[in-house]
Amino acid sequence: MIYIFGSGVAGLSAGISLRKAGYKVTIISKKIRSGSSYWAKGGIAVATSADDSPDLHAQDTIRVGDGLCDVKVVNYVTHEIRNVISTLEEWGFIFDSDLRLEGGHSKRRVLHKTDETGRELTNFLLNLALKESVNIIEDRLLGLRTKDGRITGFVTEKRGVIDADKVILATGGYGYLFKFTSNPDTNLGEGIAIAFKAGALVSDMEFIQFHPTIGFFGNEPYLLTETLRGEGAILVNDKGERFAFQYDARGELASRDILSRAIYDQYQKGHKVYMDLSQIGSFEKKFPILSRYVEKYGKKIQVFPGAHFTIGGIRVNLRGESNIKGLYAIGEVSDTGLHGANRLASNSLAQNLVYGINIPQYIDRWEGLEVDDFMKIERIRVKSGVRLTIEEIRENNWNYLGIIRNAEGLSKLISIYENADTISNTPESFASLISLLASKSAFLRTESRGVHYRDDFPLKTWKDGKRIYFRMVS
Repeated sequence: MIYIFGSGVAGLSAGISLRKAGYKVTIISKKIRSGSSYWAKGGIAVATSADDSPDLHAQDTIRVGDGLCDVKVVNYVTHEIRNVISTLEEWGFIFDSDLRLEGGHSKRRVLHKTDETGRELTNFLLNLALKESVNIIEDRLLGLRTKDGRITGFVTEKRGVIDADKVILATGGYGYLFKFTSNPDTNLGEGIAIAFKAGALVSDMEFIQFHPTIGFFGNEPYLLTETLRGEGAILVNDKGERFAFQYDARGELASRDILSRAIYDQYQKGHKVYMDLSQIGSFEKKFPILSRYVEKYGKKIQVFPGAHFTIGGIRVNLRGESNIKGLYAIGEVSDTGLHGANRLASNSLAQNLVYGINIPQYIDRWEGLEVDDFMKIERIRVKSGVRLTIEEIRENNWNYLGIIRNAEGLSKLISIYENADTISNTPESFASLISLLASKSAFLRTESRGVHYRDDFPLKTWKDGKRIYFRMVS
């Protein structure tokens, strides 16, 4: 039996692919129909048009990744995603016919299904998994069991100890650990924390991508997808100024890190920021879900930046293998090196599908992770301490680990988490541990790169391709 934790696109696609290859599979999720996949608005980046190619897709990925992409992984994903999309279509999923343009891309290459690609795809995969007799249950992972550097089992809240020699983590990232976020409340980074406590290498924890345009309809946050700007939406402040070109020559099509800082700067100057949708042609046809809200709230929507995607996680190779034999990580819980220091829009679902659908090719041929790209390997000890609430953690992280950082704020944050409970198997303890790793990594990286921006070290000065790793001290 192969056990998969997580019921998003990565976990479900892996489960279906393994089941079709003849394996027995159980998917365990703390909450089915949740996680970031379900809320993804944009689509899947894949080079399919005559004027595009996987090599151009790779070039865009590497440029946005700001010197930290694993080029081997980039080439693998940008080429393999075309085969994976064919597989997905053979399974019965139907995309809309047009390709969308998003920030950071040089070509229209984003496949989509209405303006709710993540929800449409997740529902399709969930129904297909059930049809293929993949066992799906709700439970919470508490810990992994290892011996001599290999997986021997795991512990869950309801079922206790279960023996296993192959475990795939697809538990998502830690974007909810910020006060302002597009993420659901399930995204606490628990899978990363649990793997770390079992001995897994964790890397790139400082790289948290903030989406520039999160709106609110009533009191509910709504991700205003990058595709809107690709189709003609513009950003204006409360003086009516179209300000994006003051920060980057690409204007509204600049990468997310640049626009997030630009909008943040506008608010710091006392302005409000709006997304104006009035210039998008055939709006109701292109964005049928959003148009329902626009009918009530109008086409000029106030927007804020918020935590959206976490690049750091369990370090894996292009097969999804960690440094613990039998432990795989796919999706946002992992750090493949694809995204580098800044994720190119719509590459996340592409990565999820490539690693999920292709995993049967590797599941019985273990090679294991080897790393040679470290600048530092920090050793961290978990311990008992102050029990923080999730809301306290979210407030702290937004204040000191947000869009703009510096040594003073990060030092305060590290002090908080070094005195917090990081040893217990509770969501709050896991969240404190993740926040400790992220704040330490942000403090140690004394430069600005990609989504990591420090106003006390505003330049990119480290050698390209060098990561900060963490390993637990027992």
